[in-house]
Amino acid sequence: MTSSATLIEQLCARRSALVQAMAADPEQITDEQIHDLAALHAALSAVEAEQRRAERETLHEEVQQRLGSLA
Repeated sequence: MTSSATLIEQLCARRSALVQAMAADPEQITDEQIHDLAALHAALSAVEAEQRRAERETLHEEVQQRLGSLA
């Protein structure tokens, strides 16, 4: 498993635990919990975006190599 996949898994687990805690007592949701949830969402989005960028870069390099071998 790649480091980004491991990080995504960890962030999802933390987000899941936080959402479960919030759902267990919705009347007692704190500003800190909301802030933490937003921070986890932002971190997860950033890691996923970086993973997609790396995948595009890899695909681009593969295409360039294949085009070079055709010339």
